[in-house]
Amino acid sequence: MEKVIITGGAGAIGLHLTKLLVANFYEVIIFTRNPKSHPVQNNVRYVHWDPSKQEIDVKSIQEADYIINLAGANLNSKSWTKSYQQEIIASRVESGQLLYQSLKQIPNQVKAVISASAIGWYGTDDQYQKKPFEEGDPQGGNFLAWVCNRWEGSVKPIETLGKRLIVFRFGVVISKDQGLLKEINRFLPFRSIPVLGSGKQILSWIHMDDLCRMLLFGIQNDAIAGIYNACSSEPLPLAEFAKRIAKRKYGPFYIPLPVPSFLIKFMLGKKGQEMVLNGTWVSNKKIVHEKFPFKYPLLDNNCIDNLHID
Repeated sequence: MEKVIITGGAGAIGLHLTKLLVANFYEVIIFTRNPKSHPVQNNVRYVHWDPSKQEIDVKSIQEADYIINLAGANLNSKSWTKSYQQEIIASRVESGQLLYQSLKQIPNQVKAVISASAIGWYGTDDQYQKKPFEEGDPQGGNFLAWVCNRWEGSVKPIETLGKRLIVFRFGVVISKDQGLLKEINRFLPFRSIPVLGSGKQILSWIHMDDLCRMLLFGIQNDAIAGIYNACSSEPLPLAEFAKRIAKRKYGPFYIPLPVPSFLIKFMLGKKGQEMVLNGTWVSNKKIVHEKFPFKYPLLDNNCIDNLHID
């Protein structure tokens, strides 16, 4: 049974991914600061690491066949104060550096490292943009773009160790219990749907199931290496995205609830501007070319039904 380390594995994506890996007969090793706080599971074990102190479980590195790096402070959990912005960057950079140094110094059999990044790399859409961003496009100029620059840079040296390195730039992950869809779901019992800002900002999204299957796809396909955008085949204006979900639940009988840009900026500051009001139109044709089999390429009824919205 091959062994997969997941850093940041106690978060929503990590938990979903762990179930998928175990179902596909992998043993999962989750790196966490608090391993004793997690329940015992078959073929899953929690071990200690602390990137801020550059502490890692040596035995796990020696045993692992693959590493999936999801570590990093949650972008949504706090206000973006100066200190939290520093934590957002440091948590990602320290994790990547610790993995590189460990793989360099500890004898191991790791075949591939898969690391998260985000489509925030590209910055904000230009209103005159005529085509979606692709993997070779330059870094944008805002805070999230700088985060992604440092994030990807921290794992890039792993390639020099002869390891296959894959970086997936995550789109907005769609899951009932987290992020954007969780917020939309708060309004649905009242037959309303929020229209955030203009509603015209482009949302490049991916279903949680497809994201985790893509990470597994990266493990199982030796030809996959380099940078890939992890998003669906149907980026949508945010208002259209929300409308489709509301119409599937209620038909035409729902109320759009405008939330003006100034209010979002006032309440959320820079985070609101970059994560809510800005859009990023991104192409997934590179991973499609690798024949990744999307289950939910479009926001159709099948996709919405499989989000299990109450």
